[in-house]
Amino acid sequence: MQLLYVRYLAARPVDEIQCVTQTRRRHRCTNVLLSPGASGGTWRLVPATATSGQLALPAGNMAIYDLSGLPYAEQLRWRAQRCQQHAAAATAADLEVADWEPFDPLRHHEHIRTRLPTRARPPGSAGRAHGAANW
Repeated sequence: MQLLYVRYLAARPVDEIQCVTQTRRRHRCTNVLLSPGASGGTWRLVPATATSGQLALPAGNMAIYDLSGLPYAEQLRWRAQRCQQHAAAATAADLEVADWEPFDPLRHHEHIRTRLPTRARPPGSAGRAHGAANW
């Protein structure tokens, strides 16, 4: 996933990334970030480059879910890992820490996909790989 010009590895597939906010009943919000009516990103093939100081990968391209085309405020909502409802409620506390991990192509090489997803996964399907779609 790419947002705010940084690549991240998500703890879940894109369509299952859950809001981290605490509800009024002191439970974690069950809403997902990619909900109907929410702005989403686009799948793109990008070079599997390493950051400065890292060795380059032999692989050419990798698929990422790119949020760079979204407005800045929407990218901040994704980065904070808040659903649309809780993004508007600035006083709502977070119950969990956001599940993002900076993406390192050498350390996370098993998550690199060289093809774009063919279609969306059905909700609740079994493939639980980090940031995976339907490969």
